[in-house]
Amino acid sequence: MDPELELGTASVDITPLEPLSLAGFAHRTGSFEKVDRRLYAKIWFFQQRTASQNIRRALLIQADLIWWGPERIPGLIDELRKKWGLREEAVIFHATHTHGGPQTTDRFVPSLGAVNPGYLDQMEGLVLEGVWNAYANLGPVYVERGTGRCRIGIHRRRRVGATTEMGPNPDGPIDPDVEVIRFVENGGPVKGVLFHYACHPTTSGDNRVTSEYPGAAMDRIEKVVGAQASFLQGCCGDIRPALIRNDDFHRGDAKNIQALGLTLAEEVLRVLDGPMERLKPCLLSSKIKEVMLTFGKLPTEEFLLGCSTQGGVTSEWSRLLLADRHRIRQEIPLKLQLLRLADGLSILAMDAEIVVEYGLFIKKQSGGSVLPLPYSNGMIGYVPTADQLSEGGYEASESTKFFGLPAPFDPSLERRIREAVAALMDDSARGFL
Repeated sequence: MDPELELGTASVDITPLEPLSLAGFAHRTGSFEKVDRRLYAKIWFFQQRTASQNIRRALLIQADLIWWGPERIPGLIDELRKKWGLREEAVIFHATHTHGGPQTTDRFVPSLGAVNPGYLDQMEGLVLEGVWNAYANLGPVYVERGTGRCRIGIHRRRRVGATTEMGPNPDGPIDPDVEVIRFVENGGPVKGVLFHYACHPTTSGDNRVTSEYPGAAMDRIEKVVGAQASFLQGCCGDIRPALIRNDDFHRGDAKNIQALGLTLAEEVLRVLDGPMERLKPCLLSSKIKEVMLTFGKLPTEEFLLGCSTQGGVTSEWSRLLLADRHRIRQEIPLKLQLLRLADGLSILAMDAEIVVEYGLFIKKQSGGSVLPLPYSNGMIGYVPTADQLSEGGYEASESTKFFGLPAPFDPSLERRIREAVAALMDDSARGFL
């Protein structure tokens, strides 16, 4: 019989105390104007004691950030290893991908937002303190799962003749499922709720701090349930809120954020109010697998020098590459990290912006037992499909400059990712994690 699962939870306020620039929109300049919704990091500390009294631990940290800075993750994991014995493969730093929070890295072009190292030091200190708080309230729990449906998101790649633009595409794929996970104390109340959905938190483009619709949803669920709730972002690389006017997207405001969040929250609460499946315990386990993604034709130094005087994002991109020639490489690793929490429930974390087609593949390949979790433990940029690379558009080609990548990916990336995901899941099924 597998040992019971213990869970400890904690929440820390990571709202910036001083004005700084926000991340995610090139049109915003200067520091944020006000705070609409405070930002939080939610800590989920998992532990098991085996029959031989060995201790297994895993950590999930969900934060109201656009992503976690890849250059800072190793230091954080080293701290967790020294203090808690946590292995790299058992730690997931996940971001909801709100575009209403601070930049967390200097790896990308300045147009995506300037990083403030002082904020990051403060935020990371609060998070590490929160881990201690979560450990302090560890207790045995059982796990329940249910599924709902929500359609606040819509596919955002639209073909117009021979080009691909960012526009509403009701015929494009989405993932409407809302996966709800409830942790219940043995003989006691609800300890926490995780809910998973795939849609960009880009309702508003205002220069204001906000946890966006995921924050509104978490606030509502926590108020009703009386326990910590965390939003887990799915593969939403080509999905955004369905705010449409005259057959085109438009940005909303704080009221729209609240409305979308409440729509999602009410579906989560409906699932929680109905029958849910109780999952059997399993051995807490994790594994990392890296897959190398190849770039297409790399730019020459002469080409980059010419781009450096063009202005805008193109100039910023070329200067990044010229200043760091290591960026002009033929491939980059995508990290796949599988964490198994219960029989029928695993999390597959990925350090990229993954389009929805991969999320649907992961769910189908696993029979629905694996929740895809991009925006985790760093960020390499967008990962499109092979078809999208041939079509072009923002996710496939234009976005590469924002993330300081040397070129769009080679179409072989989709085959490599699918094969790596299938192999990792096969290892899990055979108990090799």
